Amino acid sequence: MEAIVSPLRSFFQRLFKRWEKNPKDQQYFLKMFFAIISALVCGFAGTSFAGLRGVMFGFLMYAASLFVIVYLLDIAPEAIGGRQKLVTDTLFSFLMLWVLLWTLVYTMIYPLAFGTLPIPLNSTVSG
Repeated sequence: MEAIVSPLRSFFQRLFKRWEKNPKDQQYFLKMFFAIISALVCGFAGTSFAGLRGVMFGFLMYAASLFVIVYLLDIAPEAIGGRQKLVTDTLFSFLMLWVLLWTLVYTMIYPLAFGTLPIPLNSTVSG
């Protein structure tokens, strides 16, 4: 188990080392990183992650970010304000960024795949 955890710990500690003096900033940026990753996965997966599967994946990624904060970055929940603050502090920002990016990626990629465009390509403007 340590063979898996040790490289992950060093990866996340190097990635978020800039904010190690301020644990609140460190946990904020880590959660935003996870929101971007989960939105890209949900958006590029298309219809297989549309709906409830995508929502479940997003909340699973949020839970994974909490695991990374506590166990891989070694941030004590008391440094942030307790376990409740750890969970709820940036939940709204995570949700908004995740849903926004998921929607943008899905909208930019899949209308062309299904043959539906907002404006027909061969339409002429009559006046």
